[in-house]
Amino acid sequence: MIRSNWNKRGQRLALLAATTALLMAASMALTVGTAVAGVIIVKSDDLPQYTPPATAFRQASKRESVEVVLRSRLDQGDSEFLKQAASTMQPSAVFALGSRAAIAAREAFPETPLVFAMALGWSRNITTDGATTGVSVELPTADLFVRFKLIIPGLHRIGLITSDSNSDTVDEARAAASGLGLEILHETVGHHDEVAGAYRRMRSRIDALWMVPDPVVVTRENFDYLSTRCRNDGVAFLAFSENFVKAGALLSVAPSYSTMGSQAALLVEQLITDPNNVPPVQSPLGAKLVVNADTAMALGLDLNATTIHMADRVITPTREDF
Repeated sequence: MIRSNWNKRGQRLALLAATTALLMAASMALTVGTAVAGVIIVKSDDLPQYTPPATAFRQASKRESVEVVLRSRLDQGDSEFLKQAASTMQPSAVFALGSRAAIAAREAFPETPLVFAMALGWSRNITTDGATTGVSVELPTADLFVRFKLIIPGLHRIGLITSDSNSDTVDEARAAASGLGLEILHETVGHHDEVAGAYRRMRSRIDALWMVPDPVVVTRENFDYLSTRCRNDGVAFLAFSENFVKAGALLSVAPSYSTMGSQAALLVEQLITDPNNVPPVQSPLGAKLVVNADTAMALGLDLNATTIHMADRVITPTREDF
């Protein structure tokens, strides 16, 4: 009798365990099912500038999404880390923020539609083979130069320092400058340590220095050097990000990060709908003009009412803002 009751109790416990396992499996299947139909948002790092495009992407997209932030790891590469972080997912697309994220995502999910944004020097680092496209950081050069002339009426000669592999930017700059009566003075560098010397060779012949998003040229040390020297030499330092203006550059005409996220959401839908018809990498829609009032005063520029009205933001910076 005791043995019989014990057997029945064991059967009930086994049945309960099996039922619980089935419920857990069903719950996991539902969770994975949601992720399968969704999008992975991959960030190259946990940087504040990645938040606006990621937020705008989620708002513009009707798809479920999960977020993965790449971390510096000694025991595995970015691609392996991303595969493990998304081990239960088979995403319908990836939205990558930054070049590092785009490269890792393409390696981890070679057949998955990929849209990138906020990727400096994307044309050198990211292959657009397969279902890959994105939103570039760079605005059309002609539009930038028009804005520069409006703020600096006496602008005639613009200095440009790029790595030796960045000839497309130089060609576009010269074409845009010729239509506006501007001249481009260009120096090439092969290493970030060569930037200071390149600036010294051109400083007496230029009215402004235009900093483009070239990862060889743009380092914290180079920015600090160029910002200080340009101010001392009376050269307008033209940047591509509001953060640089906060830290001492004269102005920036930068893309709207939120708009870039909304653009990316539309591109993701296009790739998912028709992965064989890949749209080209797009220029960002919308731009914001930011002017540093302290730097303008140091350069003797008069920020009149018209100039201030044109600017989306006029700031007085501190070093801690960079």
